[in-house]
Amino acid sequence: MTDTKIYSDDRSQCAKFLYRGSFGPKKGQIDLLQKNGFDAWFEDQFSVSPTYHLPKLKVLFASSSYSRAQDDMRQGIWWQCTVTGEDQLRQRMAYALSQLFVVSSHGVSFINEGLANYYDMLVTHAFGNFRDLFKAVTLSPVMGEYLTLSGSKKHDPQTNTFPDENFARECMQLFTIGLWQLDNYGEPIVDQSGNKIPTYNQDDVEDMSRLLCGWSINHPNWVYDWINPMSADNSQHDMDEKTVMGTHFPAGQDAHQDLDAMVDMLFNHNNTPAFVAVHLIKRFVTSNPNRNYIKRVAEVFIDNGDGIRGDLQATIKAVLTDPDVFAGLANAAGQGTQGEHQHFGLLKEPLIVVANQLRALNMQAAGEHWWDTQWAEVTYGQAALSAETVFNFYKPTDAPQGEIENLGLTAPEFAIITADIMRKTHNRMWYNILKWNKTDYKEWHWDRTDFNDLSMGTTEYVALINERFFGGLMSKSLQNYMYKALSSHSAPYQLKIRFLNAIYIATTAPEFFCEG
Repeated sequence: MTDTKIYSDDRSQCAKFLYRGSFGPKKGQIDLLQKNGFDAWFEDQFSVSPTYHLPKLKVLFASSSYSRAQDDMRQGIWWQCTVTGEDQLRQRMAYALSQLFVVSSHGVSFINEGLANYYDMLVTHAFGNFRDLFKAVTLSPVMGEYLTLSGSKKHDPQTNTFPDENFARECMQLFTIGLWQLDNYGEPIVDQSGNKIPTYNQDDVEDMSRLLCGWSINHPNWVYDWINPMSADNSQHDMDEKTVMGTHFPAGQDAHQDLDAMVDMLFNHNNTPAFVAVHLIKRFVTSNPNRNYIKRVAEVFIDNGDGIRGDLQATIKAVLTDPDVFAGLANAAGQGTQGEHQHFGLLKEPLIVVANQLRALNMQAAGEHWWDTQWAEVTYGQAALSAETVFNFYKPTDAPQGEIENLGLTAPEFAIITADIMRKTHNRMWYNILKWNKTDYKEWHWDRTDFNDLSMGTTEYVALINERFFGGLMSKSLQNYMYKALSSHSAPYQLKIRFLNAIYIATTAPEFFCEG
């Protein structure tokens, strides 16, 4: 276990830590972390009450004239929890899990209360046990609709129909074990010919679908229940024996028994610890982790120190406090010590970048409720639970062509950072800065008092921006660029707009889009 005390004394480490473990630091939070230490921060984050989305959505919907909850309501609540929630690590964890256990409005359309409830399930289980989370995901009515598990029935020779294979395949490929057998370092195991070894085959998928058939969304009074777990109909469950990846499931087991046995099989699979470790490391810390970093996190997933497997609280703490994190070490890709440091970190997703900006501004709702004034999906190419496919907004192995791909490294977020998305993101970030005087009930606003003191000199103002938006981590080159941008003015009103322009320059700089 890493001795975090020596790192909490380092203010730059505290700043980096909060950009990884939260949606960005607010005023004074870096100093507080340095004063109290990382262990106290974890204790607070693990104990603070969860911020749930569905109750807020229901209140907002009740105050509206709409016939059903709208997407901009649900997305607005996501921003509210992201920007104002005290349970920052839990909310970051839920967002990371939403990109592992993907469901999307593109597959389930308008059921926004169901989507909010699904997100709340991730919030609830964020620090729980992975087995419980995976089972809850499997029985979710939203997942049942999205990956068509709901209504899957056993083989009927009369109609020549078979159980649905959609969830059966994806719960292995995308949620738990992946396509290839992995070693403890998260690297594919190869056979004597040097070929990667598949984790499962089509026969396994077919028998997995037999294990999972017989579940359906509840629909009392012909109204679908998008909140409560699906129910089993054993008359539609295949109770014959099955074999999946060498695990035998005896005949005579009902839907509940087969489900629990299936969950246990994937939960205890050799791949699962490293598979989960890689996902969390890539979402929180670096796109190219060192193999030993992966192994150490996987070992905590296997055993949290008390003999418990799948403890997500222990796992995320291991992700954020590994020695490689504080040392800034990554996969060297054959480039030695220099490569270990150069390849550390990640490109932030647009949602994370903007959340960093909004929290630094301490953005608030102008009205009683939060609405999605960001138009996130259109603007940033992503929004909560709105990926275009079950493969998320990007794949974990995505790499842009050129040096990164040639070195065998990854940078998944580049898959959505197109020129058009970058343009829209910059425009919206400028609009966010101008929100300081917004009053419309659907709008957001922020208090610019700290940034409107015209008596501040250039050096003082750049230092303020460096502290508030970068946690003191701004490069000297960017500081010098901002000095020049602020150095000349001929009238007070020009200085006012320059002060806002300086925030825009800072938050649209390439280094604001990167995490190191």
